[in-house]
Amino acid sequence: MERFRVDGAVFADCLFLIGQAWVTRALDDERGAAEDLAAAMALVPPGTVEMILGMIEDGDLPEPHPDAMDDWLESCRQAGAGDFRLTFVRVPAAPPRPQPPALPPRPVESEAEFLVRLRRVRLDAEARMADEQARLARGPRR
Repeated sequence: MERFRVDGAVFADCLFLIGQAWVTRALDDERGAAEDLAAAMALVPPGTVEMILGMIEDGDLPEPHPDAMDDWLESCRQAGAGDFRLTFVRVPAAPPRPQPPALPPRPVESEAEFLVRLRRVRLDAEARMADEQARLARGPRR
C-alpha cells in the first residue's frame, strides 16, 4: 500500500480551479468550465477532480456559487494552509489468478461412433432397469 500527500498549495490551486469551473458552468460557459477542470486535473492524480466534484454534489464540500463564494474560498485557503489535506492511498492491484491447466483436447467422435456409444448406454440402462425389476419382483430380503 502506497500513501502520498498532495502539497497544500497544489491542492488549493486545484480546488480554486474546480470552484472556478463550477461557477463558469453555472454561467453557461461549458468550454471555459472544461478548460478549468482540465487544468485542475493536471495538478492532481487521476480521479481526484471527479472525487471532489462528487463531494460537492453530496454536500460534503460547500457548493461554489457565483453569488456566494466565501465558503468555497475558505476551503481553498484551508488547503493552502495545510488545514485541509488530500492524502492518497494506492492499493496495489491483486496479482492475476493463475489459470487452471488446459484440459486435453477431447477426440471428436463421428456420428457412427456416437450411435454405437448411445446404443451401449441404452443397453446398459435397460440391463440395470431389468435387474431392478427382478429384484423388486423377488420381494424384500429377510
